[in-house]
Amino acid sequence: MINKHDLARDFSALLDKQENEQVYQSFLEKHPFFIPREFVQNHGIHFNLALKKLSLAKDYVTDFFYLSKSSDDWNCVLVELEKPQSRFFKDGSNEFHQDFVSALSQIRRWRAWFEENTNKEHFINNTLRTVRIPTPMAKNPCYIKYVLVHGRRAEYQDNHIRAGQIRAEERDDFKIMTYDSLLEGINSKGDLYIGVKTNEHVDIISDRFVDESIFSWIAPSAIRITEALKTDALNHKSAWYHYKTISGSRVLALDDVLPKIQTKG
Repeated sequence: MINKHDLARDFSALLDKQENEQVYQSFLEKHPFFIPREFVQNHGIHFNLALKKLSLAKDYVTDFFYLSKSSDDWNCVLVELEKPQSRFFKDGSNEFHQDFVSALSQIRRWRAWFEENTNKEHFINNTLRTVRIPTPMAKNPCYIKYVLVHGRRAEYQDNHIRAGQIRAEERDDFKIMTYDSLLEGINSKGDLYIGVKTNEHVDIISDRFVDESIFSWIAPSAIRITEALKTDALNHKSAWYHYKTISGSRVLALDDVLPKIQTKG
C-alpha cells in the first residue's frame, strides 16, 4: 500500500535541496501522484498515462505530456519542469529573474512551433496516433495546453505585486505552478502510468498496475511493458472489468491481450 503522506514528506524534503532538474523529474516519474493535473477534463487523464520526454521536434522535448478528453474535444497538455530553486525575481526587485525569463521563452518556442499548422497536424495525427483513441473520438478537435512548474511560492506569496506579475504571464492555455502546488490535493490524485513514446510503441516503464483501459483499447503489438507490471496486473485480476467476445464467448479483455504484449526487463 502506497503511503501518500510519507511520499509528500519525502518530496517536500527533496524540494529544499539544491538538486539538478533530473532528480525532480525522476521522483515524479517514480511517484506520478505529484504530476500536475492542469487542464484535465471530465474523463480524467487519458488512459491514466503520462508520457515522459515526448519529442515535438529536434531540441523541442516536453518533460511530461498527457491527453485529457471530454465528449467533444481533447486537451494536449505539455509540461515543462524547471528546478525548485529556479528564481522568479531578482533579489530586492520586482524584475523577472533570468531563470523565469528563460522558462517563459521555452513556452513561447513551443507555442510558435504549434502555430505552424503542419507541425500541429503532424503531432496530432502521427505522434499521438497510437494513444488518441478510440477511433471515433480521434476526429474531435485538439487544443494544445502548456504548464510550467517553476520555483517556490515563498518568493511571491506575501507580495501582491510579484504575484500579479506572474499571473499576468498566464493565458487561457498556459498555467504557471510552483513545486509547492504539486504537494497540494495529493489524496485526490490517482496513480499514473509513465510511458515513453517511440516510433512504433508506447513503452510503459511503470511497475504498478493502475488501470486496464490502455491495454483494452491499444493494440497489444503497439505496447511494451515491464515484467513487474505484467505480474502486478495479474495480481489485480479482480479489478479487471473490460470484456470482449471471442468465438462467441465473452472473456476478460486482459485475459486475451496480456499474453500478446511484449515485456521488457
